Amino acid sequence: MIEIDSFGETCPKPVIRAMQALQDPASEGSVRVRVDNTVAVENLKRLAASKQGAVTVDEIEGGWAVTIEGVTAEAAENPAGDDAALAEAGIACSVPEPVVAGQQITVFVGSKALGQGAAELGHILIKGLVYAMSQADEPPHRIVFFNDGAALTCEGSELVDDVRELERRGCEVLTCGTCLDFHGLRDRLAVGGVTNLYAISEFVLGPDKIVTL
Repeated sequence: MIEIDSFGETCPKPVIRAMQALQDPASEGSVRVRVDNTVAVENLKRLAASKQGAVTVDEIEGGWAVTIEGVTAEAAENPAGDDAALAEAGIACSVPEPVVAGQQITVFVGSKALGQGAAELGHILIKGLVYAMSQADEPPHRIVFFNDGAALTCEGSELVDDVRELERRGCEVLTCGTCLDFHGLRDRLAVGGVTNLYAISEFVLGPDKIVTL
């Protein structure tokens, strides 16, 4: 059995990590995932059902431990990809607007948190979203970090590994040079390249679909 600590992680990260663990022969068809939200609990139960596995849920300090057992190696495979497996299991997370076939996507990240309100929650959400993009069947063509979001590509950021995975999978990763200089972070850039406002204006006016977080 493989143990997974998904405290602080949002949909679909706990489920994706569980799916990947079940594909590891070391799991022997069993995983135990610690989560701190009921959405993750219900989604993991749906995953277990879709993989013909047994599931138990135990209350632990700060959340729940969801154990999935008895998943065969064949059932653990996702031949059509993780997105298809999530859909088959009935796991629903926020779905982006449809993209025209062949259209590329440039994502702009202008903050260390996603949305308005509680900063701590916003940081958890941006972590989960960047991870989900790094695991998507088709990651974005380009991701540009600017303003306070520039810190997310620098040393000390919890998102660096996931952004590196995006870059490894062909996503162009860029950070606003003016923003790095303003925050004194240019020497701490840990992933991707540096861009400027002229290039950013070309991205905005170009053919890519623009998504701003």
